[in-house]
Amino acid sequence: MSLPGCTILPSEEYHVTSLPSLLSSTQPIVIFATNDVNHQTLFQNGLTQNIVILYNLFECLGYQSYLLQASSTLQASSKKDDLIDQYRTISLPTMIKQAMPVSLFIEIGMSLDTVTRQYLRSVGAKMVKLYLGNILNIDIETVQNFNGAVFFHHHVVGETDEIWTSPHYLQHVQYAAILNRTAISRVVPYVWDPCFLTHYAQESINWIPSSWTTQDIVITDPSISFQKCSFYSLLLAEAFSKKFPEWKGCVHVINGDRLTMSAHASQNILPALSLYRDKRIILHPRKKIHDILTEHRSACFITHQWNNAYNYMTLELMHFDYPILHNSDGWEAYGYHYSLEKWDSAIHTLYMALTCHKDNRNAYRTHAAQLIWKHSIHHPEIQRRWREILG
Repeated sequence: MSLPGCTILPSEEYHVTSLPSLLSSTQPIVIFATNDVNHQTLFQNGLTQNIVILYNLFECLGYQSYLLQASSTLQASSKKDDLIDQYRTISLPTMIKQAMPVSLFIEIGMSLDTVTRQYLRSVGAKMVKLYLGNILNIDIETVQNFNGAVFFHHHVVGETDEIWTSPHYLQHVQYAAILNRTAISRVVPYVWDPCFLTHYAQESINWIPSSWTTQDIVITDPSISFQKCSFYSLLLAEAFSKKFPEWKGCVHVINGDRLTMSAHASQNILPALSLYRDKRIILHPRKKIHDILTEHRSACFITHQWNNAYNYMTLELMHFDYPILHNSDGWEAYGYHYSLEKWDSAIHTLYMALTCHKDNRNAYRTHAAQLIWKHSIHHPEIQRRWREILG
């Protein structure tokens, strides 16, 4: 019997999901074989961000995570703010010399030789190859664009237990499994966390309202293949400017220098756009997300993808309140979604993002918070699904 005045909580307040122990002296070891991870590569390739987020996820699941890095990379890292300083790293010779009891070894963005894989399996490690990209499309484009023999560094066959891929690359999992001659292939939950955004943010870079008639549009598509190309985003901005001539803003195309490398883009597509002829399209080289947001605090963003539905850029911009038009399958309910098959509706969505975002910021934050939580490494359901996969 409790004394009068003592705290009494409803029973649902005592519900606790599975949590990693904070008192355990031993943790299973997972090693991520990756490309170089540092403050530069983190914003050059979304794959590097995947690696950092997965490292954090496995720590949340009770693992002791390591990044397998080249010895030269470990010696070269000297910057005080380098993200890699916060993470455990190890080289291949050190891992073997210490005879580490590795439970799980995950290759992302690189491949070990089969002899080293065989050694790791002999000490009890499960060998996993995690593909995070449109590998079938990449392989076809590579063969088409390079003469002579081609060696695919992301495909080294043999001594692999399982193939994993993200939900938005489901169409490639069978191809990857057959290619690697692996019986087990899985689609693993997509995860995201803003850790690398907050680590490098020197000051607040949240969106600032401005008059929609002078508000700029920013396009950040990499324009390195048909999967993430700025053509449709440019065409949408062009169509919008003709329907709403009172809009006088400019269109900033990040990675736009790549358009000048293409004869078709520079000689046919860009000159056909009135925005380009009026010098309202400005082409920029690739930039870090923090620099983009610092330079365009009041902009509206447009992104376009094909076979690349879950794009970190959408989450990054929504995290900081920026309006972004996206056509991501699976995220239709969140933010300013548009469809290429409904062009008039897409133009109207851009108009609403420019004119009404200031008044809809709290509602937009609900969209952002729920979408980010849906894929959070701390979400109990995400962790449960990963635990099922890990066994």
